[in-house]
Amino acid sequence: MMTFGTGWFGWPGLLAGIALIVGIILIVVWAVQLDGRRSDDQAHGALRVRFARGEIDAAQFEEMRRLLEPTDASRSSNRPGLIGLVLVVAALAMGVIGSLLGPAGWGWGGMMGPGGMMGPMMGIGSAPTAPAGTSVRMAGSRFEPSVLTIAPGETVRWFNDDALPHTVSATDGSWDSGNLTAGQVFERPFDAPGSYPYICRYHPGMVGTIEVAGP
Repeated sequence: MMTFGTGWFGWPGLLAGIALIVGIILIVVWAVQLDGRRSDDQAHGALRVRFARGEIDAAQFEEMRRLLEPTDASRSSNRPGLIGLVLVVAALAMGVIGSLLGPAGWGWGGMMGPGGMMGPMMGIGSAPTAPAGTSVRMAGSRFEPSVLTIAPGETVRWFNDDALPHTVSATDGSWDSGNLTAGQVFERPFDAPGSYPYICRYHPGMVGTIEVAGP
């Protein structure tokens, strides 16, 4: 099922994904047209060679050159490429802004993660299953669950099930997972009872807490 976050912020993520797909299609169309124009240029070159060799006279040369002249439609054939480029740039900008400023669940993490619109297309699937009750999943630019309660001495496993890199970093700086790319895992034991808040250094709005219950 596709996830785009909640509220108004879900729609920019959806629009960014559509803009990206349409932009890529338009760029491909433009590239095909550009290849056709190269063929026309080669035909013009061959025509000039024939004229230089005397194989055709001036009247034939002009008539054939007019037939090879680009039409108004072909003169404007750069438009698909320009429009496609604008759409791709706009989609990338929306994704970056959404990842940095929007709530968890939209932006490139939300769209390109395993639960997002682009994740299945990119072959991003579920990471290995962590121990029940002591695992946290990173997906859609959020920690799931955001609050995890464990007993003293248990080890928590975080795994990145997202397309974006993340970190698991204590807010007080006492421990840090380092960079976790898609599919990587980080584990840490918690012996002393207490509350251990943490964030992703790349996405400040991505926060979580480990609650270690007392004996």
